[in-house]
Amino acid sequence: MPYLRQFLNEEKSCTSYIIGCPTSGEALVVDPKEDIREYLVFTQSMGAKITRVIDTHIHADHYSGAPKLVKETGAELLLFESAEVNFEYTPLSDGEVVRMGNAELKVMHTPGHTPESMCLMYVDKKRSDSVWAVLTGDTLFVGDVGRLGLVGGGTMEDMYSSIFNRLLRLEDYTEIYPAHYAGSACGRGMSLKTFSTIGYEKRFNPALKVKSFEEFRDYIETNRPRPIPDHQKIKRSNMGL
Repeated sequence: MPYLRQFLNEEKSCTSYIIGCPTSGEALVVDPKEDIREYLVFTQSMGAKITRVIDTHIHADHYSGAPKLVKETGAELLLFESAEVNFEYTPLSDGEVVRMGNAELKVMHTPGHTPESMCLMYVDKKRSDSVWAVLTGDTLFVGDVGRLGLVGGGTMEDMYSSIFNRLLRLEDYTEIYPAHYAGSACGRGMSLKTFSTIGYEKRFNPALKVKSFEEFRDYIETNRPRPIPDHQKIKRSNMGL
């Protein structure tokens, strides 16, 4: 049975994930933090080898550990196909399926926070290919949505469409696993909880209670998170520049 493990980076209030398959002995790391030791120790304890690394987008709030993991393990780096970086990676497209042994992740392109942002839907092959969980990156948080306005960011229109026309059309029971929680500068009203469900967020997330794009725009503009002074430097580093 495949497994999903969440790792918390208290310094930056970031989350990262390992998805592994005991049958194949493969593991995949999503949105790794700069210090990669925890992933290496965990996968070693599971008798697994990290074969793929995914960043859901090019981060501007923290340094990615993806380059270190790739160098240390020889893993394949995967990014959405529109990611503009100065290094090689395997491009992913909307609707593409990433298989890890018995585990399947289906790519959902969700531009907004950045143009190349994507979410990863965990497909349950034993339950008629239903999506029981989704790694939402910096698009949807517990209690908030991703911020706009950082260097290389996307548009308000894209963010609205990605959330309301794509993510919120998943079943209410679908669990969400975001890339941040309370304390991060990537949102203002995030919860201390590190996971939720689509249904819970529809009911309690104030950013999702709007009735129109205009109300969504007003909410975003009046609930701006605190500045990230070095976001340009961090983004350039994560782009390999």
